[in-house]
Amino acid sequence: MVNITFLNVSIPKNVINETLQVLNRTREGPVTISNAPEVPMWLQHALLAIYFALLALAILLMMHYIYYARHARPASGDPPDPPSDVPLSIIIPVKNEATETVVNAVRRLAQLRCPNAEVVVVSDDPPEKAAELEKALAGLPARVLRRPNPTGYKGAALNWAVEHARGEILLFLDVDSVPPPDLCARARAVGEREIAFLGWDGYAAVKTPIAALQLFLYKYLLYYVAILGRYNTGHPVFALGSGIAVRKRFLREVGGFCNCTADDYDISMKAYLSGGRVVYLPGPPVYVEVPAGYGAFKRQYARWTYNSAYLLAQYARQILKLKMPLAHRLSVFLNVATHPLMILTTFATMVATVAMSYMGILLPPFHILAMQGGLLALALAQTFYVYKLAKPDGHGFAEVASMLAKSAALLLALSPYLTFYVLLGLLRRRIRWYVTPKGLAVLKSGALGPYEVATTSALAALLALSFYTANWLFITNAATLLLVFLYVYLRVAAAAKPS
Repeated sequence: MVNITFLNVSIPKNVINETLQVLNRTREGPVTISNAPEVPMWLQHALLAIYFALLALAILLMMHYIYYARHARPASGDPPDPPSDVPLSIIIPVKNEATETVVNAVRRLAQLRCPNAEVVVVSDDPPEKAAELEKALAGLPARVLRRPNPTGYKGAALNWAVEHARGEILLFLDVDSVPPPDLCARARAVGEREIAFLGWDGYAAVKTPIAALQLFLYKYLLYYVAILGRYNTGHPVFALGSGIAVRKRFLREVGGFCNCTADDYDISMKAYLSGGRVVYLPGPPVYVEVPAGYGAFKRQYARWTYNSAYLLAQYARQILKLKMPLAHRLSVFLNVATHPLMILTTFATMVATVAMSYMGILLPPFHILAMQGGLLALALAQTFYVYKLAKPDGHGFAEVASMLAKSAALLLALSPYLTFYVLLGLLRRRIRWYVTPKGLAVLKSGALGPYEVATTSALAALLALSFYTANWLFITNAATLLLVFLYVYLRVAAAAKPS
């Protein structure tokens, strides 16, 4: 016999009664602190209405994520057995890449079983650099083609390479991609009016805190949820920039890649709008290098955020007219809009929270309080489902919660910077293309720059203002924000020694 005793916890009745009385007051309006400044009621109501709308958007995005997380499991299917005699061209665009990086990419492909295929390296480098590449690749199965007029974005280079490729089927890879063993067989399985995507996972050439965080997010949020979750529910998927296969005839029919930074999502939208589709072909994913430097990550994430906003501005009306079920149209919209909405809600919620603390709003009205509780419950559910995905790989619940908390802190710290790129994308303004540095070169990008100094200074000034107002709620919020930003800059974004 084992006697089990439980700890008796007694809560005084007056504490319960006072808590219920405070909550009951929220039915009439917000509960404010005693020394709250006087603010016009219309301004307070407007702020609370905006905050309510932001919470609704955040809940929608969280539910959208959890739905696919529940279906995130390895996809099963018979391995493709397409004809091996269909000519295949593997196209790799390069610009300002190290010669060794390009040589290693071709060597990886040379080790695969891939009959009747060619590797085309399309270079936007100066003539002497292209000649150096051609010399370094001598003896390897690859052709180096240099665009005579290397202007525009990556999509323009890909379209030019397509016209010089010999294959009927085209496979597009980034130079840092590690291909799966069945790369060519799965690429040749693409249908006549399809764009095939082979899936993505990440690897890191350098161990840093930002790389470790990205590897976690790539595997359990991108590969498992955004790709496998969508595939298993039968909802539309979108191709990412490496590991895309398409027949040359269909690519020409949809107009090729756009001369913009959002070439991968744009070609996916063109496929759907033309009556075709994007398919995920189950199997080992293409491994792509995650930027291990904070500066490189910030630029890459800004470009991805801009791309989604640009595509949303370009195709928002046409998405509603897609000839597919309503649930699929909603899925396409949320797929495109997730990054812009996530950035805008994060930034706007931060601003609204600071404003409400300045107004002395301790508790918002009951309907907003209920929304906050619902969002917290969904955040816990999200953590639970990610834990279920990560548990077989040896990740504990505390580790998963820590990774998601770091991701949220990083998103919060970058939200002002990324909001600027969202607005550029929605206005369809051009941005400069930065080639993401690879290997040890990422450590040269550094962590702290003008943006980090400016945001830290602004939050320090906000904290000083809060002390001047003697508003303890305002002080608490300003201090918390400053600590989160400093944690990200000094801990999450810290570069480690190369290993």
